[in-house]
Formats: sequence, C-alpha cells, structure tokens
Amino acid sequence: MDRKLSAILAADVVGYSALMERDEAGTFERLRAGRKELFEPEIARHHGHIFKLMGDGMLAEFGSVVDAVECAVSLQRGLSERNASLPEAEQIQVRIGINLGEVIVDGDDRYGDGVNIAARLQQLAEPGGICVSGKVAKEVERKLAFTFESMGEQRVKNITETVRAYRVLLNPAAAGKALHAPRQPRGWRFPAAAGILVLALGLAAAWWQRWERPAQPAVPTVSEAADARPSLVVLPFDNLSDDKEQEYLADGFTEDLTTALARVPGLFVFSPNAASAYKDKDPKPEEIAAALGVRYLLKGSIRRVGDDMRINAQLIDGGTSRHLWAERFDGRWADVFALQDRVVSSIAGALQLRLVSGAPATRAGGTSNPEAYEAYLKGMDIYNRINTPEEFAQAVKYFQQAVQLDPDFGAAYAQLAWAYWDADVARVVVMGLTTDVAQGKIYETLEAAARDPSPGYYQLVAELMVREHDSDDAVTVLLKSVALDPSDTWNYLSLANALNFNGRPKQVLSYLDAAARVDPNSWMDYRRYQAGLAEFGQEKFEDAVRSIEKMDLISADPRAKFYALQVLISAYGHLGRTDQAAAALETLRKVVARRWEWEPSQLMTQDSMVFKNTADIERLLAGLTKAGVPELSALAKAGMNPKDRLTGAEIKSLMFGHETRGKLVMPTFLPMQRTTSVDGAVSETVGQRTRSGTSWVQGNFLCNAFPRELTSCGAIYRNVFRTPGRDDEYKAVYRWDQFEFSVVR
Repeated sequence: MDRKLSAILAADVVGYSALMERDEAGTFERLRAGRKELFEPEIARHHGHIFKLMGDGMLAEFGSVVDAVECAVSLQRGLSERNASLPEAEQIQVRIGINLGEVIVDGDDRYGDGVNIAARLQQLAEPGGICVSGKVAKEVERKLAFTFESMGEQRVKNITETVRAYRVLLNPAAAGKALHAPRQPRGWRFPAAAGILVLALGLAAAWWQRWERPAQPAVPTVSEAADARPSLVVLPFDNLSDDKEQEYLADGFTEDLTTALARVPGLFVFSPNAASAYKDKDPKPEEIAAALGVRYLLKGSIRRVGDDMRINAQLIDGGTSRHLWAERFDGRWADVFALQDRVVSSIAGALQLRLVSGAPATRAGGTSNPEAYEAYLKGMDIYNRINTPEEFAQAVKYFQQAVQLDPDFGAAYAQLAWAYWDADVARVVVMGLTTDVAQGKIYETLEAAARDPSPGYYQLVAELMVREHDSDDAVTVLLKSVALDPSDTWNYLSLANALNFNGRPKQVLSYLDAAARVDPNSWMDYRRYQAGLAEFGQEKFEDAVRSIEKMDLISADPRAKFYALQVLISAYGHLGRTDQAAAALETLRKVVARRWEWEPSQLMTQDSMVFKNTADIERLLAGLTKAGVPELSALAKAGMNPKDRLTGAEIKSLMFGHETRGKLVMPTFLPMQRTTSVDGAVSETVGQRTRSGTSWVQGNFLCNAFPRELTSCGAIYRNVFRTPGRDDEYKAVYRWDQFEFSVVR
C-alpha cells in the first residue's frame, strides 16, 4: 500500500438536488460545460489532476499546496464571472475544501483521512467560498496574495480529532492582513458561559485611577483633502539577513519606525497594517500612492550578521516615483535604538520637518535593552500570525523573557496582558494555567505596564472600562493612546466603540473616518458594526440596517455577528420588518448555541452591551421586544409567573437604601448578604467573598457592576414558593446566577 503527502481539493455543487429537480437537462448541461471549460483546464494549469467525479462534485490532487489554493481561488472567481450573465435560478455555486495530508494511493484513486478531511472542510465552506485546514493556511500564509480568517477548531464527521479550519478571504484589499493581529477588536470577545470561562472585567485598585478627562474628545482631522500635512507610508522593510528566521527583526523595525515617525509634528503616517498589504510584493510607487492616497513612501531593508547591522532606507515621491533621499546606516545590534532614531531624524530632515526638542520622541512603553527588544519581537512574530496553542504559549514565554530582561518594558507587559486576555481554554491548558489564573494575570501585568504606558496598555484598560460601565474614563485613556501613536488604527476604532457606549454616537463617524485614513482596508466588519451602532443610537434605523447588512453575517466567526446581530434585530423590530427580524434572530440563535448559551435573551444583551445611559439600552431592548426576543431565557424564567415580577420602580423601592440577606441557589448554594445605598453603592458578600460595586435600575431590571466581573442585570420576582421563617421572600434571576433573599433592614 503506497502513501504520499498531497494537497486535496474537494468541490461540491450547492443545492444540487434542487437544481436538478427544477431543470434536470439544463443543470446537467451547465455542469458539464463548467467542468470542461473551467474546472478541468484550471486544475491542469495548476498542475493538478481530478481523481474522482461525482454527480455533484469532484476530488482533485495537487503536488503543491500553493497550486491547490491558487486553483481554488481561480475556480471561484471563474464561476462568479460565469454566473454574472445568468439568471439567479440558473447560477451554479460551489463549496471548496482543501487539506494537506497523507493519502493512500490505489491506482488512480486516493483514500484516507487526507481526502476525508478535505471533503469535510468543503461542507464547512460558504456557497462560493473556500475552507482550508490549518496545515494549508500555515504553508501558504506568506506565499499568496490572499489572507485567512480563523473558523476555530471544528469537529467533523468520522474524524476523531478536531480540525482547525480557516476561511479564504478573496477580497484583494485584505491581502497581507495579519492572520492573528496583535490588537484585534477585543470588544468582540465573546463571553463564555459561567463555569467554563470566568471573565475578569474590572480594574485592580493597584493600577486603576480616576482619569482627568476633557469635556469632550477633540474631533480628529481626517479628511485627506483637508489635511495639509505631508503623508507617509513605511513599507515593510526587507530582511536581507542570511537567516530568514530573522524576518521578525524587519517586521518589528518597520512597526516601531512607523510609530516613531507618526509622532513627528506635521507628518501624517499610515498604519503598519495598511502597509502590510504590500509585503513581499513590488508594486509601482504610483500604484501605492493612488491606492492609499499617500504622498511619500519609505522603503528599505535590514541585514544583521551576528551583532553587526546595516539598514538601507530610501524616500520616494509617490506621485513621480522620484527618489528624494537614500541613506545607509551601519552599527551594532546593541545600537538598534540609536540607528532607528537616526533614520527618523534623517527622514524628518528630508521632509523639512522639525523634531520636538530636536530629537525623536521617547518610545512610549519602550526599552533600551536590545535583548529584551529582540525577545519581544520574537513573541510578536508568533502572535501576529496563525499559531497553534503551543506556538501561542511560546509567544507568551518570549514576552515573559522580555520583561525579565527589562522589568520596566511597558509595551511588553501590555502585550503579555493582551495574551492572557486572548488565552482560550486550549491555550490556557498548554500554558499550564487555569482560566481563573490566566484572567488574574491580566491585572498583574497591567499593574506593571502602567509604570510606562503604551498604546496597547491604554487600549486594554479602555476595553475593561467600557465593560465595567465606565466609558467616560475609557474615552479619556484612549485620547492618551492617540497622542502616543496617531498611526494606530485601533486607537480610533476603540474610541468609536467607547463613544458609542458613552452615549455620543454623533462623534463616532469622525473616528471611523480617522481609522480609514490611516488604514483604508482592514477590519471592515468591525467598522460597519460601529457605524451601524452609531446610527442606531441616533434612531436612524434604516441607516443602521444598511451598515450592518454590509457585514459578513454568515461568517463562521461568531465575534463579527454576536453584537451586530443584536443591533440589527432591534433595528428590524423598530422598522416593523418582522420577517427579516425573525431570520436574523434565527442566525443569532445558532451563534449563541455554539458558545454554550441556551438562547438569545435581553439578559444576554444587557450583559454584553454596557451603555452609560439608560435611554440607549432601553432603545435597544424595545426593538428586541418588538422583534420577539424574550426578556429572559427559558431556563432563567422556569417556574416564574410574570405576574410576580417586580417593576423597575418596585425594585428601586425594595433594594436601594436597604440591606438584604439570603443565599445563592444557582449554580451552587452559598449564603449572601448585601447592602445597597440610596445612590446605588453596593457591598455584597457571597460565601467568603466580599465585593463592592455599583447598582442601578435599567427598565425592569436590576444591574450590577463589580470590579473584575462582567456587568450583569437580572429580574426580581416575589417568591411564591418561599418557606416561612427563611430569607427567601424574593428571587433574583440573572443570566447565570439566581438568589433568594429577604429585606432585613
């Protein structure tokens, strides 16, 4: 029995049975023509061969995984072109799956898990889409002009172990985008069920402080036409070292150089993410200038041999392709920071710009230790690309090494905090931690990061503040982050998020425009969600629907859908579009079912959408009510009679200014005692744990915000099943917890 390593492409026609039932002869002819005119020639052109044909699909083998992916993209684009001239009823769509693995060779046929996994991946693909295994994505991630979106670990039929799957993004504008970006929209982190992942969402007293805030954030100057500053993009520097593993040095140098130049007064600098689309490519300068709307391009290379370094840099006029300046910088690796400063000073001089105090600005959260810097760059190199749990754990070790070498390295501490925040169950297990310990480490590392704050530090602090019902301070710290790095897209997107939840949706658009100015093509779904949320906040429900409907709401990634779908359903409810609301609600049910949630409910919405102003959340809940979203899940309201539920006014009268006593009855049994002041300050003891926070009434719900916890809201009922003599006159029903209690004072 012969075996070999092959790339297997599996293709299947979407809705084949329905097509044949509707027009058997016509469908057969179109399929035959498509195979002869498109599939067979393209597969042959990419050095593959078809080894099995089925009525509604085929299997093909390739010796090169790069050829397999390029072929799949060509097939989908070719089908799209053919469909453009056909009525919708006659269009043929195909799902494609690709796997790299060992196959059994039996004459012209191929068998084994390598083939089976490709067939299962095909079933995970969207109509007109391509789904590949983690092995495929890792092999081709820097070799092709396509990028990938993680679909997570997937369980597929007849395969014992889970399969890590990725969706191929066919949009050329997304090419070069990091597969696992260091600062993703953390606001999209999906809250897992209690008992599986405890979300620590507060701020430790050791580093939390009240921030001196301006009356309102300054509106950024973002219009290209209105911005008279010279604009610059730092293209990815080439790694000319003999050791190709030192690519991380070139990538890290490029990003840090971008940040340093962005702080030069009078210069507008595009984000590293916008520039990364041109990595390993050689477009003409005028093409880049036209695509980004940029005047100047900085390109160069870095070469390191032992401790010796050489940096070549050249400044190009994007409009004329004329080289304005070029220089070589030689030095030792120990002098890397001085070399970087020399590059910044030289470019500023070439553009006739004056540096503040005649020298480059100090790096926020940076280090003067070359060894710590190198460890940090190694960690970022792993963190910014597709990584297994084992590789993720290695990145964490590099960050830990960096802060051991320099205990004042603020940016490394901040990135370590982000890593603990991003650590899912699989990653936590490999790191030898528990989820509770990993969450606790977020705050330990943030305490250290606060000594020399970086943009990454401020962004994570702001995310936690929004979740903790403190979007006022979130806006303030993000303005500090913008000042540190005006080229960072996430500063502006995070500000948009904080302003939306702070009740200032009219100011959001300017920050979305600022994000688009420094980075025109990345994180489009997140931008559309924020735009839709801002429009919803101004009661522009039609506009909100248009923005959110542009998102990829059939993506396998729940983060892009969880928050936006709730806004979309509510907007449909306000507009009276009951059929569309029902369809969107069904999609949301599937999303939450995959994340250990029983069903969508308004309790879930209030826990995840933490608005400062009651009117904003009530607007969202009103639309959800019209769309048929229940206030409580079936489990939460089991045994409860709606007639026994307290109104908001009754809750305020019962709880505020009083002491209550009782017990936690779900998910476990623990004694509880709580005191709530008239102004909402809370002191609560459950079991041996005492915590202090804030309470408020939101509609007919009681909401609580405690440090290191997700904001939660619950309904209160009169307990008709109470036992005389016990403290169980009332029952509080939250998303994950239930309490029985009585007022004792």
